[in-house]
Amino acid sequence: MSKRCILGIDGGGTKTESVIIDDSGTVLGTGLGKGCNTSFTPVSAACRAVKRSVVSALKSASLSPADIDCVGVCVCGRSSVFEDTLKDLGIAAERFGFGEPTVSFERAGVSERRGVVIVAGTGSFSAAIDGEKEFFTGGWGAILGDEGSAFDIGVRGVKTALASSDGRIPESALLAAAYDYFKVRQGGLVYKLCGTTVKRALIAGFAVRVAKAAEQGDQAAAGIIEGAGEDLGELGAFAARHVFSSDDSFPFVLAGGVFNIGEPIISPIRSVLSPQFPKASFAVQKMGPGEAVARLAQRKCSRRH
Repeated sequence: MSKRCILGIDGGGTKTESVIIDDSGTVLGTGLGKGCNTSFTPVSAACRAVKRSVVSALKSASLSPADIDCVGVCVCGRSSVFEDTLKDLGIAAERFGFGEPTVSFERAGVSERRGVVIVAGTGSFSAAIDGEKEFFTGGWGAILGDEGSAFDIGVRGVKTALASSDGRIPESALLAAAYDYFKVRQGGLVYKLCGTTVKRALIAGFAVRVAKAAEQGDQAAAGIIEGAGEDLGELGAFAARHVFSSDDSFPFVLAGGVFNIGEPIISPIRSVLSPQFPKASFAVQKMGPGEAVARLAQRKCSRRH
């Protein structure tokens, strides 16, 4: 009997990731598209992003839509974007939906769905889960929240660059980084970023430049990364207090693109959380979200058959 092919799709504010694996967990193909969160992206653009991601994964794996036996989906926004796109592509396989906390546990290799998830990608939120007890906090979007997210880091970076440009703070490498990243010169940042819509993905992408400047010794950038980590730690602590006590043993699971920064942002999170929850452990993502969704779907599919 030939092996089943499982498609995992994870869609967020900045990118859509599709991964195809087989029964053994071997990755056969991957594909990327732009963000597809319909809370911030028009439905037509979100559908195009999902389609591009899935088609790229199929091409990478040398497979056709008919070869897909099972689909897993983690969606931010309207799930119909995925359903309609899969139908248009001719993928009629059984579908399973997964929430972001479940995907985060899988990404970090935590088998039991128990602990506190701190998610920081384009946006941010935290969830504490222990059996039937669940508490969610954050995730209010770019304007109202998302502290510690890539968008938040990007905004802080731009603000610091502007403050450096007019001498309110000492000269920072972030000014040159902003001019280069946003393809503008002095004064152009305001016109580039302060239109009628918030350019979430564009600004979130600047977080990479902020992290690089911090790594190269820019003190202002390092302060931004440290502050973002502290905010994420406080977010996780607030969620944890609603479900766990200070004597409980459980993992803090860190998942999302922001944690690719590594210790500069993870260390301040530990500094906030460890004194409050000394018996807690930390688990950082080990795989991409699309692969995690595919692996979750693979297990669901195996139990069904």
